[in-house]
Amino acid sequence: MALRLPAGFFRGLLRVALKPFLRPRFPFWFQRAWLTLASNLNLVSRGASVDKLDIDGMSAVRVRPKGSDPDRTILYLHGGGYCTGSWRTQKGLISQLAVDARTVVYAPHYRLAPEHPHPAALDDALNAYRWVLDQGASPDWLSIAGDSAGGGLALALAIAIRDSELPAPASLVLVSPWLDLRGDSPSMTENAKIDPMLSPAWSRQCAAAYLAGRDPEDPACSPLYAHHEGLPPVLIQTGSDEIIVDDSIRFADRARDAGVDVTLQVFEGLWHEVQLHAGLLREADQAIEQIAQFLHAH
Repeated sequence: MALRLPAGFFRGLLRVALKPFLRPRFPFWFQRAWLTLASNLNLVSRGASVDKLDIDGMSAVRVRPKGSDPDRTILYLHGGGYCTGSWRTQKGLISQLAVDARTVVYAPHYRLAPEHPHPAALDDALNAYRWVLDQGASPDWLSIAGDSAGGGLALALAIAIRDSELPAPASLVLVSPWLDLRGDSPSMTENAKIDPMLSPAWSRQCAAAYLAGRDPEDPACSPLYAHHEGLPPVLIQTGSDEIIVDDSIRFADRARDAGVDVTLQVFEGLWHEVQLHAGLLREADQAIEQIAQFLHAH
């Protein structure tokens, strides 16, 4: 039987080993290095091969599980506040998702702020989507997924695709998505102490770097404020203890009002990106399984 650790262990570990270092007093180069180091604690599934490749000039990986359906594809956009993170920091989650969903996953490392503020990340995401289509992926079997800032980027990408001549993906999966860079929702303050990973101060630091003076309600940066008509079915997973849980709840309400098929799952007592701990935490395994079920249904 595979080892599973209690949720309290991960909550305490994040509070001690990660949250104190995701703070404005640390430069982004240090935050990136520390996050990459800490991510080595997450479990990479042995049921998939991980191949490095280049996607339109971006470092990327292709994760192919044994027995995967060659018709099914996921374009995965990593989190990290638009300023940190890469496919390396999210490789555990990506590999576990690929295996559970029996799906090939492509994950590019888009350009980060403050060196490359908006719209660099969105431009890179659009180019990655075109690249995946050019490899022969059918949009009817293609999903866009992302976590945290990558979840916000995934939604912004889907909106940009809808407003272009590109074919729409079959579905969207948003894991703990950061959708409102204005950052003044009630959960931002109400959950500031109980969120074991994120702080409002770090959120503001990353938002300022990514926006670079733009209006935080610009729909391309904060897709919560976009028009959501015509989007494909969406699955949203979030933890009740996140400082950005309100982003998911408000988007679900707005998207449903726009006629979008939305499934919102709020995990009580859990935190930001709990899915990162798949393979080690039972609740994370269950969340990944639910994503796989959603993907197969759509």
